[in-house]
Amino acid sequence: MRRAGLIAAAMVAGWYLLTLAIAGPLVNAPVVDGWLYVACVRWLVRTGELRLAGFQSAMPVLQMYYGAAWGMLFGLSHGSLEISVALLGASTAVLFHALALRCGAHPRNALLATGLLICNPCYLFLSFSFMTEIPFLALMIGALLAFARAGDGRETAWLWTSAALVVAGFLVRPFAGAVAAGCIAAVLLYDFDPAGAQDLKRIAKRVAPYAIAVSACAIIWLWLTVLKPLPWDFQRRVGRFALLFRVPIGTYVLGGVLGPALNLGALLSPLAVLQWRRDRMARMLGVAAAIFALTAYLVRIYPDAVEPEFSCFGGWANVLQLRGLPLRYFWKDGGRLLAVGLGSVGAVGLSMAARDVIASLNRAAAAVFITAALYWLAMVPLWFFNDRYDIVLLPAGCLLLALAPHPRGRLASAAAVAMLAVLGWVAIAGVYDYQRGITAVVAARDALLKSGVPRAKIDAGYALNGEDLYRYPKRGIDTMAFEAGIPLITTLDLSEYTVAAAPIAGTTIIARYQWPGPLGMGHRDVYVLKREHANGR
Repeated sequence: MRRAGLIAAAMVAGWYLLTLAIAGPLVNAPVVDGWLYVACVRWLVRTGELRLAGFQSAMPVLQMYYGAAWGMLFGLSHGSLEISVALLGASTAVLFHALALRCGAHPRNALLATGLLICNPCYLFLSFSFMTEIPFLALMIGALLAFARAGDGRETAWLWTSAALVVAGFLVRPFAGAVAAGCIAAVLLYDFDPAGAQDLKRIAKRVAPYAIAVSACAIIWLWLTVLKPLPWDFQRRVGRFALLFRVPIGTYVLGGVLGPALNLGALLSPLAVLQWRRDRMARMLGVAAAIFALTAYLVRIYPDAVEPEFSCFGGWANVLQLRGLPLRYFWKDGGRLLAVGLGSVGAVGLSMAARDVIASLNRAAAAVFITAALYWLAMVPLWFFNDRYDIVLLPAGCLLLALAPHPRGRLASAAAVAMLAVLGWVAIAGVYDYQRGITAVVAARDALLKSGVPRAKIDAGYALNGEDLYRYPKRGIDTMAFEAGIPLITTLDLSEYTVAAAPIAGTTIIARYQWPGPLGMGHRDVYVLKREHANGR
């Protein structure tokens, strides 16, 4: 097991170093929502006050202190803080490999599943962003691994370690509560014997750390949402829950059920397609066709739907958000049908893998899958219909394929490695696309500033506008009024100068920059536009 761990660590380290060499991330500019969290860290370091922006509804308290500690040692630039997350991403992958082995995966399958995790475009892309996804996954996988090790003889110490990591995870994302529930459920399913009254004390001892962890999480929640002032956006989202039953059921089916299933099916397809076997081919084809037809039907009814969504592929429009970029250009022509087809094939492969392994699951594996199921159920009523939220389901999908039997033979292994290589290219290309794109936008913004244009008159896209224009409101004032007028954040009004991905009516092109095309191929243009006034000038 130690040798397998060393091989996995070397593979993961090599992959991240390759990404750094090819994609060249670490530009001193925010990655998507990273500006929100970096701003919090800088405020914390400068003032000693933990204060979240009124614009954000997340409350990653622990991550802010982690970033502050890192920043005081290594600097508060975006590149420095993104390195801190990249180290967590690599460490999480190594922890996942250890978890897969503990859950009973064959060493070869565990290594392939770990490769599938780090080659996931969303996982790799967010490994170079100071957002909450990767830090949360690190704590979640750590908690599940500690639970898996609780049978090694130091059961009490490992269970309390797992529970402590649950609380730490809650301080990044509240969904860590699902980990506690998953571990408790696994203990009750695998260890509880109603006929053995003497076992009750042993069961209570195993459940107690998680019960205390849940209580601690509840106290933290009350402190953050009741005793502390609420961000206005959080209040607005809470009020939106009243609309839950006014949304068509098809929206929930498409966004909350089919969306994650197709997303995972497509991105886990390098190993999921290995579950397609000749003896059950006809049945699997029928199920895949039904999924494809249902998705196509619902998308036709709801033309604005985009499931499955691939927003974390770095070149996609809702990652590098600039005015003038088609909302989701990937879905032009047959792109959507191709993605839905691949997702349908992969989703059926995942379901067959689940059927094959469910009877042989051990307690550690059951905790992983119960946690994922609870999280998935929570996503639907909360409207978390975006592949960035699906990333929490990713370790469970990878573990499922690690536990499933793989066809033997060099041809099957070569096919799996080849498909992983293609997925890895897509992942690195996504990081490359975004980083080179934000570099072009930074250059366009800096050129305007150098020419004397005030920053307040420049719309440089979502991430840079947040980085440059957001300011913390003073205590006691209306944050909504204070934050008004930030392009692409609190207003859609056209600015005097706009850095855009396409020409816009009513503007004149005054400069042009280039950044890579989708998946690193070809190029696209970034336009610097000046708004035309009513007199035509």
